[in-house]
Amino acid sequence: MKTRSDALKASNIKWLVSLAALDVAVVLLFIAPELVDPRSLTALLRASATSFLPVAVLLLSGLLSHEAKARLVYWKIANPLPGSAAFTKHAPADARIDMKALSKNVGGLPTDPGEQNAKWYRLYRQADADPAVVHAHKMYLMYRDMAAMSLLLVPLVPAALWYAGAPPASRWIAGGLFALQYVVCAINARHSGTRFVCNVLAVHSTTKVKAKAAP
Repeated sequence: MKTRSDALKASNIKWLVSLAALDVAVVLLFIAPELVDPRSLTALLRASATSFLPVAVLLLSGLLSHEAKARLVYWKIANPLPGSAAFTKHAPADARIDMKALSKNVGGLPTDPGEQNAKWYRLYRQADADPAVVHAHKMYLMYRDMAAMSLLLVPLVPAALWYAGAPPASRWIAGGLFALQYVVCAINARHSGTRFVCNVLAVHSTTKVKAKAAP
């Protein structure tokens, strides 16, 4: 059965492909500057995006687990998922969330990172159809996968440029550009992850949501 998370990932593929197409253009500028001609470059990117890039993006983003991608975003080995600080960090910092009302509606609020994530996930499953939650979840998954893809390209692109005979300066510049792209995507993923966590808790702080019946 296709989960909501799978559906959101599928809807983000076009954005991942767009980023991959932009990355291909950057690499081409180092390998073959003559392709800067807008007509030839546009045609090349269009052909790549419709054939090779969707497969490449799926392969790159599928190499890592959910927790591994979260580690790349939050730079934490233990408990990297955004829900791990749901009740001790994110919720208290969000002006929309009344902590007393939240505790009244959902019960005790754990402080252990693993227990926080487990409880937050249960609350998310009860509010996963809320439009604000869906949108924040989509943005988090998109930026998280972009960050993972960007980091994989940091060593791969310079290696490919070396193989293609590009000068050392080009390899360093390309590696730096993709490292910057990774940092920007990771920061955006962090912000989106916090918003995702808080949107779920904001729902529960204003309404006592009934648990879904077991299928």
